[in-house]
Amino acid sequence: MRTKNLLIGTLVLGLAALSAVYFHQEAPASAPVKKPLIPLDTLKNLQSLSIKANNRSVTVMLESDGTWAVKEKFGLPVDVENRLQPLLLSLQKAENLGMLTANPKRLEKLGLADSSLTLKAKEGNALVLEIGKPTDDGAGSSARWQGEPQAIRTSFQGYLESDPTAWMDPVLWNVKAEEIKAFHFTFADGKLDFARAEKGKPFTGKEGSVLEELANNLSVLRIQDAVAKDDKDAVKAFAKTWSIQVELFDGAKLTATFAKLTGATPNEMPKLFVRAQHSDAKHKTNLVGAKAEFQAPSWLAEQIPDSLADFKKKVEPPAAKPGENTPNSGPVINFGAPGGAPIPLGK
Repeated sequence: MRTKNLLIGTLVLGLAALSAVYFHQEAPASAPVKKPLIPLDTLKNLQSLSIKANNRSVTVMLESDGTWAVKEKFGLPVDVENRLQPLLLSLQKAENLGMLTANPKRLEKLGLADSSLTLKAKEGNALVLEIGKPTDDGAGSSARWQGEPQAIRTSFQGYLESDPTAWMDPVLWNVKAEEIKAFHFTFADGKLDFARAEKGKPFTGKEGSVLEELANNLSVLRIQDAVAKDDKDAVKAFAKTWSIQVELFDGAKLTATFAKLTGATPNEMPKLFVRAQHSDAKHKTNLVGAKAEFQAPSWLAEQIPDSLADFKKKVEPPAAKPGENTPNSGPVINFGAPGGAPIPLGK
């Protein structure tokens, strides 16, 4: 009996020892402790953000009225939706994944000196994060706090846009095309006025299609750059202007005053400048327009008439001369009898 009990005890001890070894081997290794890359308080109380990259730099600042402005572009509003929010969201999600390297030779290869992000909150010193190449594991960018001897791994994958122009809000006004009640044109060679009968109805008459297209093009007035009020090209261009006033069904009136500067060479695209005004003196459009002159997208120059003659040409394109192909037609060939009508071939 004693021998039997001894065997059972030995077996139990053996199983316990095996279990201990098994569970010790299978226990997962503790993962490195993750922590936010940027302190949450810094992001919550952010006052300014500066980016340096690609030999350019930009600073955006929180104004006293709660809006964000681009310092290098005359304090014009920031494109919050497409620039600021995506970057802040990336920073909010980014984590510090621990030390990457302190080896001087390896640090040089990370390109940490090429790009940096400076964050300034209401209180405390500015935080300067140097951002380098992506890490080999693809988790995110390598980084280093300015002044620290080592680089860290991060999960930050945001894009550092350093062009001040790209940070500007490009929209001077934004309305729906169907809200436009009337157009009032003032050209150097004459004036024109057109109105819809009622909201939701298209412009009528032979000018209808041109006005509908214009409503689509001018419902959102965009810019591609801003220059100083005393910019020589802008001053020269605005010596001769024309304007298009957009009247809305709610009574508001938006006026776009255009000016064009031809290129110095035949191959150089002309510059199209625009000033925007709102009938409400306190409207954002007027406040923004007081800060700078704006260059409109080059494609808009082809879409809007710059004279009474140009408007009439858009409404009634000149008829093709006999034997001349219209812009939308292809070459023609006559398959019929001599003297028969030619048949156009599509492009």
